[in-house]
Amino acid sequence: MVAFNFMPQFAELVASGVKTQTLRRNQKAKVGKRLQLYTGQRTKNCRKLITPDPVVVLVDYCAIRKHYITFGNSDNHPRCQDEFARADGFADYAEMYDWFCNRYKASEFVGYVTKWQPFTEE
Repeated sequence: MVAFNFMPQFAELVASGVKTQTLRRNQKAKVGKRLQLYTGQRTKNCRKLITPDPVVVLVDYCAIRKHYITFGNSDNHPRCQDEFARADGFADYAEMYDWFCNRYKASEFVGYVTKWQPFTEE
């Protein structure tokens, strides 16, 4: 099972179900598998954000560049860049782009978007 740790600024968005995706440099999760979502991992303030563990519904290539996003399969994502950014916890695409540039000290981010949905027993 894959575990993702979220910075405090995103933790409540994940816990409330507003944020149901994350962008990471490496592809760790697989569609159909369950995820463990935390904040504060490796600290005494570690907290699991969602119980039961949600299920991965999409893993796709994603590149964030100054004026556009590239996906492995754009049919799986909103056409509006701002809508995609809001789904990831940002006000708009410009804020998202700036955050990733500052975080990774680069002019673009290349990685994978992982989306999940709540686990339901069938």
